[in-house]
Amino acid sequence: MELPALGARVDHNERMQRTRVLLVEDNDFTRSTMAASLRAEDCVVVASVSSAKEAVVAASDHDVDCAVIDLHLGPGPTGIDVAHGLRKADPNIGIVLLTSYEDPRLLSGNQRPLPEGAVYAVKNDVRSTAQLREKIDMAVGKADRPVGQGLGYVPLTDTQMELLRMVASGLTNAEIARRRSVTERAVETALARILRKLGVEADSGENSRVLLLQAYYQLIGGPGGR
Repeated sequence: MELPALGARVDHNERMQRTRVLLVEDNDFTRSTMAASLRAEDCVVVASVSSAKEAVVAASDHDVDCAVIDLHLGPGPTGIDVAHGLRKADPNIGIVLLTSYEDPRLLSGNQRPLPEGAVYAVKNDVRSTAQLREKIDMAVGKADRPVGQGLGYVPLTDTQMELLRMVASGLTNAEIARRRSVTERAVETALARILRKLGVEADSGENSRVLLLQAYYQLIGGPGGR
């Protein structure tokens, strides 16, 4: 009986070892582009979906090594919620949260922590598909993580982050003061501290709220964020 060529056996083994990826992204163009890019990096995209519900169904229908999930999936569960749901069903699944948000608290308060071992990747820091593949390899244990690798949290307390979101939502200092049962002067002082912690210099005459809005949009990757 003629045996297959050695090279054919190696190719088969390599295909068997290719990382199987579930892609969860609610923007159609971004999702299709990422899927094509991951396939070019020799990943197997077993499913490409846009919602939390579809992600759960896809994970139950396919063998998945790693889920690449957008943090902001529109109204309803966040990417972190999806990650926890997938981990509950499969404790060994790798998780990559890929987002424009420098800190998940920028999306909303009281965010759950990421599942253990999950990788938080900011889109502005992932400049190539090869770098995204590296994040996936980290999540599934195929690549070492740099020392200190983890969430790139913005250096603000939860209270300061809440104030920043209030400003971004359009609330005036007076409205913020009423909601927090403090004086407007206290709000102004707190906002000035936020600017200093973000390294933003406010010249006399500049509107601190404008500077805070500029900082906020920079931290979420532009208006709307993804």
